[in-house]
Amino acid sequence: MDKNIYSDLFRTITMKLKFSADEKINKLGLNSQQGRMIGYIYEHQDSGIIQRDLADAFQRREASITSMLQGLEKKGYIERRIPKNNERQKNIYVLPKGAELVEEFNKTFVDIENSITTNLSEDEKENLLALLLKVNNNL
Repeated sequence: MDKNIYSDLFRTITMKLKFSADEKINKLGLNSQQGRMIGYIYEHQDSGIIQRDLADAFQRREASITSMLQGLEKKGYIERRIPKNNERQKNIYVLPKGAELVEEFNKTFVDIENSITTNLSEDEKENLLALLLKVNNNL
């Protein structure tokens, strides 16, 4: 057996999944980073998320986050608002158009996950999940 078979398979599967997800997200007019960012904002907006939080979460400089936020704001997906209790910061919120996008992303990822397991029996699905969790814990 080829000594790199596992890493080769993981790399191939990862590339196929990324290509499939990127293709669907690109059809919605965004790149994968923007899609992940809108999703993150959507999930955390109730806790008063600010630009620095995004920079930390995505391990990016605040300048690149600023650029991404400006693009998302210009497209009408997010808005930045100054809270009454702290006029020096801007909290970030997903607008209805952005929320619809997040729901579409979520549906896309469910579809992709279903395509992964479509030919597996319930036992095989459980075994695959158990093995993937084990592999993930090893890393």
